[in-house]
Amino acid sequence: MMTISKFLWLLRSQRVFCLCLALVLPMATAFAQGQLTVSGVVSDNNGPLEGVSVEVKRGAVRTVTDATGQYRIQANSGDTLVFRNVGYTTQEVAVGQNETINVLLMASTSSLDEVVVVGYGTQSRRNVTGSVSKVDMAETENLPNTNVTQALRGRVAGVQFTDNGRPGQNGTILVRGPRSLSAGNNPLIILDGIFFNGSMIDINPNDIESMEILKDASAAAIYGSRAANGVILITSKRGKTEKPQINLNTFYGLSDWAARMQLLTPERYLEKSMEIRRLRGIPFDPDNVSTYLTLTEAENYQNGHIIDPFDMIAQQGRIFSTDVSLSGNTARTNYYISASMAREHGLIKDDNLRRMAFRVNLENKITDWLTIGTNTMFSENDQSGVPASISLASRQSPYGTWFREDGSPTQFTVPEDQGASANPLRNNFLSENANFRNNLFANFYTLINVPQIEGLKFRVNYSTNYRWIRDYQATRNDVHLPQANTSSASKRNWMAQDWVLENILDYQFKLDNDHAFDITLMYGANRDGHETTTASADQLEFDAFGWDRLNVGELQTVSSYAQEVTGISSMARLNYRFKERYLFTLTARRDGSSVFAANNKYATFPSAAFAWIVSDEGFMQRADFVNFFKVRTSYGAVGNQAISPYQSLSLSSITRYVYGPESALGIYPSNISNADLKWETTYTANVAADFELFNNRIGGTVEWYNMDTRDLLVERSIPIMTGYPFIWTNLGRVNNRGVELTLNTVNIKKEKFEWNTNFVFSHNKNKIVSLYGSDADGDGREDDDIGNRWFIGQPINVYYDFVFDGIYQEGDELPAGSQPGFARFRDLNGDGSIDADNDRTIIGQGGQPRYRWGITNNFRYNNFDLSIFINAMQGWLGTFNDLDFYSNSIDPIRPGNMFDGGWWTPENRSNTRPSLEYRRSTLGHNWYLSRNFIRVQDVSLSYRFPSAFLAKNRLANLNVYVSGKNLLTFTDWLGTNPESISTDRYPIARSYTLGFRLGF
Repeated sequence: MMTISKFLWLLRSQRVFCLCLALVLPMATAFAQGQLTVSGVVSDNNGPLEGVSVEVKRGAVRTVTDATGQYRIQANSGDTLVFRNVGYTTQEVAVGQNETINVLLMASTSSLDEVVVVGYGTQSRRNVTGSVSKVDMAETENLPNTNVTQALRGRVAGVQFTDNGRPGQNGTILVRGPRSLSAGNNPLIILDGIFFNGSMIDINPNDIESMEILKDASAAAIYGSRAANGVILITSKRGKTEKPQINLNTFYGLSDWAARMQLLTPERYLEKSMEIRRLRGIPFDPDNVSTYLTLTEAENYQNGHIIDPFDMIAQQGRIFSTDVSLSGNTARTNYYISASMAREHGLIKDDNLRRMAFRVNLENKITDWLTIGTNTMFSENDQSGVPASISLASRQSPYGTWFREDGSPTQFTVPEDQGASANPLRNNFLSENANFRNNLFANFYTLINVPQIEGLKFRVNYSTNYRWIRDYQATRNDVHLPQANTSSASKRNWMAQDWVLENILDYQFKLDNDHAFDITLMYGANRDGHETTTASADQLEFDAFGWDRLNVGELQTVSSYAQEVTGISSMARLNYRFKERYLFTLTARRDGSSVFAANNKYATFPSAAFAWIVSDEGFMQRADFVNFFKVRTSYGAVGNQAISPYQSLSLSSITRYVYGPESALGIYPSNISNADLKWETTYTANVAADFELFNNRIGGTVEWYNMDTRDLLVERSIPIMTGYPFIWTNLGRVNNRGVELTLNTVNIKKEKFEWNTNFVFSHNKNKIVSLYGSDADGDGREDDDIGNRWFIGQPINVYYDFVFDGIYQEGDELPAGSQPGFARFRDLNGDGSIDADNDRTIIGQGGQPRYRWGITNNFRYNNFDLSIFINAMQGWLGTFNDLDFYSNSIDPIRPGNMFDGGWWTPENRSNTRPSLEYRRSTLGHNWYLSRNFIRVQDVSLSYRFPSAFLAKNRLANLNVYVSGKNLLTFTDWLGTNPESISTDRYPIARSYTLGFRLGF
């Protein structure tokens, strides 16, 4: 018989046993499940796939397939394995009791599976509601691009990129037209999720994984006060395979002038010299050059010494680039390390670039919920050298003397006229320059997957950016001019330090199968500051030490400057999906910036977007040719703070006054305050349709947008009696309206041959809607600002001038002051005279073309790939005052060269070109030419070595390619480059390149 004490003892024993069992069984189960090792092979229709990501869903365990497609991973029987690879449809497979799981991935034929960066996160293209364009970096990997911005040229609808052809220059990027009159129009650059204030030339193009452009308010409003001019998101590469990968990319090329401005040939120069004397009645003997050439020119003519001025300043263009990277992706660590070096010799003597760049991207998964990482880069750009002067070269006589007997450049090529013949090589010979630009950019981040709350992530970004410039110059004294001390030297040191701190909370969750939410919150602060110090000296006692002994200068000056801009930001964004086909995005960002006045330090920028995936509706099932169709619309506001700091404050300037032998420091007011100065704000409406048709053979996007920019930041002139020349204020309104088309087609797709085409087109209509709101002349419409060439209803950049109407011929009725061969202009008001007040009108627009388009054709045959890219800009003008015979105040009778556009003579009665005696300065007009062009921009032919060869030689990939850039340009522009009409007339380079890409 059981006693009570035994019963209680047994009960306690059972409780202990049950407690132990409750603790041990889960651990035993977990241990048993943890013992399951799953392995297999991942392949596609062509064989095993390397680098496929294999991970346990909602777990921390992850691996990638090796070169034979095999993987091995620890998993529990209740887990699900997720197989992901770029370009393939993601698959999920339940583990169960299977120890071997082989997977066949299907290639994705739709761009909808593509992941795009949208700011503070990523989305599949299917779910994007804003206007986001992605640059296909794979299309540019076989091109000799040393600047990442070159990948934008003509390849993205709505984006205009122009450069001046010089090595190391950033060029100009314009997204959907200009907005601002006086503030900046440059887009915001985001590198690896952080504001990047450096130069785009600092970034190695081969380090870039993807580049997206945010164009509408819904996409860009997340960056608030900096996003009015569009946003360019650049994401650098990461490791992809567990096995370490080493990649080498190198190319070498030669360049020459794609076009030259046609100067007078030696024969035409003689004709010009005689014709101007005939017009002025100056006697000369056509058989005796000494009667119409200077002594120097006549002597060189008699000795057969002639030169081409452009040949004298040119050098062989060359380009060389090489970079190597090491990358990998283990279960815990992702890394990408690269080093690159690029050297580019421009087409002009001593116009060179040398860039070295290094990058370390490192990410480590500390636990299944904590990840830390960094994206760090350093670059040094060396643009040392003093390029020869193109503008001086363009006016040199073909019979000048450029060098002395000792080989040094002469001071003047035609010493009889020193004002017209300064030697373009003299400054290059006597001067030296050291110009180094350095950039150290680092982003440190911590990512927390909040335990116990699936989908909740917290990220902290801290980025610091140090940039410094050393710009040193020295000019030694000319030994051939011992009486004049023209030596000088200077040192400029510039340093900037910026930092950004951001706290980002992201929560993704679903309510049943119909409601999906993605909530992002951000709070951050930033600071931009720089300082500069310049010291210079003239008339050096000795110049042997150049800029390293400024204290030996007779005249010494020093100056310094510093500035700082601070800001804080907060942002909230909601992405909501209903039934996976009704998509909503709501965004609000609030910014505070120190550049604005006390009354307007803060501004809020909201936006909203909606998208409807129509193709998922039941009524679309019968339209079987439609694979995907989505319509989207958005509206919102973004801001512009692109002005220098302190402009809203009363400022004082410093000057030094000299009183006899003494000097005194003076301080005077230079800037009037404006306590109400605030952001420019752009309000954008965007309507678009994305589509894929006929089994994804045709796809693309059509967009329409309307942007109103208000409260323009303008440096407005004010009456000088106030004591100030201008004041920064907010006024006026600018509108940009346009359409964009992107079309991708798969024209032919066979086993051995494939042909696809990408076409982009954009049209932007820019106009000034309002300026000062005044009607001083009482005509019932707002006044234009003729001084700044700003006109109501016209684009920001227009040409306002007289209308050219041909050339006066012999027998014509001539107005006072004219003669046969002079230019004729249209009498717009019919009063019988030509005057600036009544006979000028809008000639055309400059700055941006009306239409931009580009077309890329890609062909593949077996292992050969051919790419042909054509770029075009049409509907714009440019000034070309090289057509003027008195350019640079050089009279045609003086020994100066000029552009050979022809001229009127009694025998050659041109109706487009005046006589040599005509001076455009009489009316003060300009000459204009169309800048329209169609250019064969890039052609590339590459060969991919077959897999059998790669396997035999233990290589991952090997590509060899040849490419050509700027091969042909069809244009009526008479200068060197219609795309960039800078006054230095820098030529565009036609280059031919050979390169290879190797991986193992």
